[in-house]
Amino acid sequence: MYAIIDIETTGGSAKWHKITEICILLHDGNSVVDRYSTLVNPERSIPPSITLLTGITNEMVATAPVFAEVADTIQELTKDAVFVAHNVNFDYGFVKQEFEALGIRFQRKKMCTVRLSRKLLPGHRSYSLGNLCQSLGIVVQDRHRAFGDATATTVLFERLLRLDEGKAMLQHALNPRSKEATLPPHVSRELLDAIPEETGVYFFYDQKGKVMYVGKAQNLRHRVAEHFSGNTHTKERQRFHESICDVRYELAGSEFIALLMENEAIKKYYPRYNKSNKTFQLNVGLYTYEDQNGYLRLSIAQAGKRDKPVLTFANQTEAITHALLRVNKYSLCLRLCSLLAKGQYCGQGKEEVHTHFCPVCHGGETPEVYNQRFSEAFLGSRSERSYVIKTKGRTLDEDGFAYVEKGKFLGYGFLSKDQTILSIEELKGFLIACYDTTDSQSIVQSQLKKSRLVQRGDIEIYQA
Repeated sequence: MYAIIDIETTGGSAKWHKITEICILLHDGNSVVDRYSTLVNPERSIPPSITLLTGITNEMVATAPVFAEVADTIQELTKDAVFVAHNVNFDYGFVKQEFEALGIRFQRKKMCTVRLSRKLLPGHRSYSLGNLCQSLGIVVQDRHRAFGDATATTVLFERLLRLDEGKAMLQHALNPRSKEATLPPHVSRELLDAIPEETGVYFFYDQKGKVMYVGKAQNLRHRVAEHFSGNTHTKERQRFHESICDVRYELAGSEFIALLMENEAIKKYYPRYNKSNKTFQLNVGLYTYEDQNGYLRLSIAQAGKRDKPVLTFANQTEAITHALLRVNKYSLCLRLCSLLAKGQYCGQGKEEVHTHFCPVCHGGETPEVYNQRFSEAFLGSRSERSYVIKTKGRTLDEDGFAYVEKGKFLGYGFLSKDQTILSIEELKGFLIACYDTTDSQSIVQSQLKKSRLVQRGDIEIYQA
């Protein structure tokens, strides 16, 4: 027996909103054998937007029974039946919540006509009840009212029954081990089963092919399944659940590389359902160049993905503080080190920031002499630390790695264990470039503390 159900509510969250109308059409697999339909007093005001959608007003439900008065009838009609609905988790979630509020446990087998339609009627652009019925020629009378929608769902359900001649799809959907009813309407069990139980990053895509969520996991299949097994009865969770149309993944080999991949992907795609790591705060770099007069100069700017700063810092303040210390220690020019406003010279203004006589602005020092001190100050600093962090690869014959050059995180990559690397330039050929941000630096520095040094030199190598 099948209980084909549709409800109308005061809003989209089962936790915060209430049922205003319910219709149950009891179906024996051949035809409707019983029916029940009633308005329900939600004991709260119906929002004008909901009234505009459904036509149900506060006046209409004022004299209707409250849910507690119809609970026994609903229990009796559905007790030996499969709970069938179009996007079943929505309707089932509301009914279950109403019973829980009365202290009654409500548990029924579920079947979703959206999921069945995607399997038995593939190729439709939309599987919403209205659009699907329109494309199939099913007339929906009194749309967005419980009886009208339940009747249309029944016609659709009967068509699906005829297509599923051996009832294989129905049996699979009802198998508790298949967990079909917990999956989003547009995600198949086969898609979930194809995801490996390995470490990596997963991507949820919406109907337009846009990344809507990015996550990382040590067990991809288990973590993705967790998204579908929790409470989907809040409005936001329901919307999230219904929007997922595809799931893809990338293997990382280690949690460290997965964290870097996830961080980079969130900043690249800016998925609407990710809450953290979306702030794109680039690290600040110190850059050197030679001006037309032959003097070496310093500039302070945000570090892009492929820039090569002399040093990098978490923010502008740290970069300026470091530059000022070097300028004072090596008697350099504030103007040439970008520490004065454009057009200013050392000594201008009411306060003397520079604590020593500027050899360029006031002494006419030649580029050859000045550049030697400048090079000692910025180009010979031992804080320009370069290192590689090695970790597990995606396969047994592969290593993963992350590379930091002169304090700047350049990216991650993968190498075959039998690959011979003779220079850092060769290593860079396997690098997947990333932005050097405060988040990526935090991930790298955290891993560095947990890694052991295995090789010293100009490029230190650490083993995660």
